[in-house]
Amino acid sequence: MKKSLSLSAMAVAASLVVTAPAPAFAQQDPQTTAAMAKILGDVIGNTIRKAAEDVRANTGIDPLTRGYGDDGNAASAPVPTNPSDDLRRELATLNAAHDQAITTHLEDLHGELEKAELEFQNFAERADNADEVRDRRDSLQTRADSAYEKFTRNIAAENARFDEKRAAILQG
Repeated sequence: MKKSLSLSAMAVAASLVVTAPAPAFAQQDPQTTAAMAKILGDVIGNTIRKAAEDVRANTGIDPLTRGYGDDGNAASAPVPTNPSDDLRRELATLNAAHDQAITTHLEDLHGELEKAELEFQNFAERADNADEVRDRRDSLQTRADSAYEKFTRNIAAENARFDEKRAAILQG
């Protein structure tokens, strides 16, 4: 019974998608739509790719081996030669909390980028031609850059907190 309900729910959802009206920008001049799509792909897409690289570089380390900091102290904090299970658990918990905080900052970045994208799309819907859309690119780029800078500051702060807590655990 439950399976048929989910199948019927999917059928209703599919019918809504098929009958949904086309967005206004899909009814625009093809050049305007193409300009908007290219700009969004360049600006938002590049920002998301940079953020994904930052997340890969700032998550998933072995906290017994190193910290995230650039200074020599964070990378070379003394680790016992035979760390206890409690120490390993504490560091694993700290690392999981750090990775979760980074993920939260990434979600915040995505939210800011989605807002900027929506505003840009709304402007593009009202634009008379593709040149107006292209002229608005700098505004979108500024918003994306600002959101990305905030994201990188937040990552740096999380890394510093991680390194401080790691050092305290290792000394403790």
